[in-house]
Amino acid sequence: MPDLYQIILVANNVNRLAKFYRDALGFELTYPESATDLSKESWVTLNSGSCQLAIHGGGEVRTSGSVILSIKVDDLEFATFDLKEKGFDVEPIYEVAPGVKSAKLRDPEGNRLSLEQIS
Repeated sequence: MPDLYQIILVANNVNRLAKFYRDALGFELTYPESATDLSKESWVTLNSGSCQLAIHGGGEVRTSGSVILSIKVDDLEFATFDLKEKGFDVEPIYEVAPGVKSAKLRDPEGNRLSLEQIS
């Protein structure tokens, strides 16, 4: 069976987008391994659980597509509070299915995200 191992987001500003996923969502930077300044990077990868998230500078950035990145969190209320405190606009939490709560937002490049708590 095929295994989705990586999602690549094309970015206008790799530094800003990588910092969002690292600092706001807590994904671990895997490449470059020890960079604190990402402003000169055109390729950054982050550990996002079972799938790697890659951020690539250049190419055509599109934010109107049908892709939504679903990110599982343990505590949705805390995650939305924390992101709002960091200045991000997060939509109200709602139940998308029995036992599944969600809150939508966009990353700094306009990509759609869905934070989800599954009980």
